[in-house]
Amino acid sequence: MSASALKEKSKQKIPASFPVRRMDYEFQDMPKYWCNDEPSFTHYFTGLSTLFPEGESYFVRSVRALRDQVKSNPQLDRDIGAFIGQEAMHSKEHHAFHVSAQQYGLDPESLEKVTGIILKAIERTFPKKWNLLVTVGLEHYTAVLVVEMMKNVNELMTDSTIRNLWLWHSVEETEHKAVAYDMYEYLYGKGLDAYIPRVAIFSLSLVLITSFSNVYQVVLMSRDKQLLNLKSWAKFAGFTVQAYRKLVPQFFSYYRRDFHPNDTDESDIVAKTKIKIDLSPEQSTFVH
Repeated sequence: MSASALKEKSKQKIPASFPVRRMDYEFQDMPKYWCNDEPSFTHYFTGLSTLFPEGESYFVRSVRALRDQVKSNPQLDRDIGAFIGQEAMHSKEHHAFHVSAQQYGLDPESLEKVTGIILKAIERTFPKKWNLLVTVGLEHYTAVLVVEMMKNVNELMTDSTIRNLWLWHSVEETEHKAVAYDMYEYLYGKGLDAYIPRVAIFSLSLVLITSFSNVYQVVLMSRDKQLLNLKSWAKFAGFTVQAYRKLVPQFFSYYRRDFHPNDTDESDIVAKTKIKIDLSPEQSTFVH
């Protein structure tokens, strides 16, 4: 066997750092207001969820577009493969949730389509480096959010299937939180010419995701004829103020020159969450 063939064979033996889990949730019996028994809470998280199917498909395309350039790093290449697998499964399960939500006449699928149209326009306009940076930045955004989801927010979710969806998603976002960042750093380094676009695109991404999630919440509240439910809005406002006091400093850690997603360790809350939702090894497929 030639030296190049031996090298390729050794690469194939390297497993990804985390598994791809095959999930198949059933949402048919979910209540109308499954988060804190409130329309404002439920529609906020439904609106946020509608960003995922198209958003995570965009993430997958952004890393695939540059993956050939990291083949010389076998571990990173395997982790990119597992990242793609996890994100594809997230898209599938959140879409299934939206289909089931049609029973209440809210049509969250239409918001998915709007998200897709906008992201495809961004993808066509941005160079590959910037598309990767949108992914890098939003992976940090979600990595921050999911810790709060695992610690506290999931307790507001009265439907166990939807709670498990969000907690499974949270675990996997934590597992692959550094993959896109490591890919960017491997390709473009740590210098000022890598840092400036990193924080600039993150700033834009923060504005976009905050705007979309809030607008989608308003749209869903309007479709549900709850737009003038001031009591529910007031409860959500109190929740938001408390949550963002904790979240904003963590979002802004991304602006440090020496930032890395693995600066924080979520292993304890992830282990507790896996037990909570019985995330068994049988559900996992490691990527080789």
